[in-house]
Amino acid sequence: MTTLDTASIAQIIRQSGLVNDDQLRDCWDELDSGVHEGSALLKLLERKGYITPWQSSKVLKGDRDGYFLGGYRVLYKIASGSFGRVFRAEEPDTGNVVAIKVLRRRWTEDPHKVDLFKREGQMGMAMRHPNIVSILDVNTDRPTGQHFIVMEFVEGGNLRDFLGIRKKLEPKEAVRLLEECAAALAYAYSRNMTHRDLKLTNVLISTQGTAKLVDFGLAELAAAGPGEEREIEVDRTVDYAGLERATGSKRGDVRSDIFFMGCVFYEMLCGHAPLVHTRDHVARMHKHRFENIPPISSYGVDLPPPVQGLLDKMTAFEPGLRFQSPTQLHEGVRRAQGELEGAPAVRMAPTGPRSIFVVEKHPRLQDAMRENLTKQGFRVLISQDPERALHRYEELPYHALIVDAGTAGEAGIRTFNRIIEEADSLDLTMIGIVILSEDQADWTTLVREQPGVAVLVRPINMKQLSDKLFELMEAGQEAEA
Repeated sequence: MTTLDTASIAQIIRQSGLVNDDQLRDCWDELDSGVHEGSALLKLLERKGYITPWQSSKVLKGDRDGYFLGGYRVLYKIASGSFGRVFRAEEPDTGNVVAIKVLRRRWTEDPHKVDLFKREGQMGMAMRHPNIVSILDVNTDRPTGQHFIVMEFVEGGNLRDFLGIRKKLEPKEAVRLLEECAAALAYAYSRNMTHRDLKLTNVLISTQGTAKLVDFGLAELAAAGPGEEREIEVDRTVDYAGLERATGSKRGDVRSDIFFMGCVFYEMLCGHAPLVHTRDHVARMHKHRFENIPPISSYGVDLPPPVQGLLDKMTAFEPGLRFQSPTQLHEGVRRAQGELEGAPAVRMAPTGPRSIFVVEKHPRLQDAMRENLTKQGFRVLISQDPERALHRYEELPYHALIVDAGTAGEAGIRTFNRIIEEADSLDLTMIGIVILSEDQADWTTLVREQPGVAVLVRPINMKQLSDKLFELMEAGQEAEA
């Protein structure tokens, strides 16, 4: 490689816009007049903090572009992945530091992959949570045609690097980090987002010790389609596919995220990966990899019962034995935290003002229920869609549920039962009422039977509905006392 002289280096730096004329002149004037090697000028610019070693290495190669993306000044590379490289960058005017994920050039030839990259980035922009790395912008650099995502920069490192130093974590610290990750998963799932690439490197640990998840949904980019080379698939994408094939789960099952979050938790606790590592694509898909996870005690780790129970439930091979949603997982982690701290195991109730969700399709009845229940002191949520009631409960549990099966049909009853089951699994008090029309009277047997649940058959009026609601609530309070 030809060594560039000082004048050539100065010309590249000037054209690239890395430094201004005053900074360049400042260093030029300090150089010994007999020095002709351009590397001396670069070292001086580095020493004064005008450029970074990464920028210096590019200049030495004669590169005249790639120093800016979308107006951001690229400082150095942080990491490389299967579908992108991540750089630390800054806004020249403000000095604000960001992280920029740049889509690899080989992916830019596939319009579908580019669309996925942009779509996932745009969906991520709508998420704002303290335990999720914020996405600030999704854009394309016009001069180079590179597609990139601008993200919050987390000062610290990823969990793999963290464990490389610490080796393993004490149970309390591991559970604390897990609680933050579970909170992020629950928040994302309430917005119909799953992660699909949970692993140590996608958990960032800030210098304050806070866990933040990164790369929600972006693993989709690395899923090889027909005719594509398997080598472009990321490891965890293969693992997710193998687990779901082995258990007969549908692709995208949120319980797969829970399993692999359990794998991360396992490694935090003992410093060893639970799944046998292999680069063989076929071997990675074998059922026995997921069925035969070594007991964590085989690594000399003796966990407190609440932590062991949490780990076992997260990494259960059968999906039905795991936590069924990220909200359930989060509540389970919080209970384990309480037990580690010696807090008594008590039934928890949703916090905040009393809230009630009403599933009702008839506009006039919606208005009547909203008016009546608001007067009774409830915060009233209403939807025509039973599934919305379930999603809302997983996002933020409410105190009571009314489903009008006369307008919502059997789908309303099925969702009602699922929400009651969800409340039971979370150990939360839930009051539920199903309203049937006269010709549905024989549907009473379809409704889950348990304390706190009632079925009313029309004709009924709002007073009767309110009386039954308060009767169930008072009975529930007495049972808890």
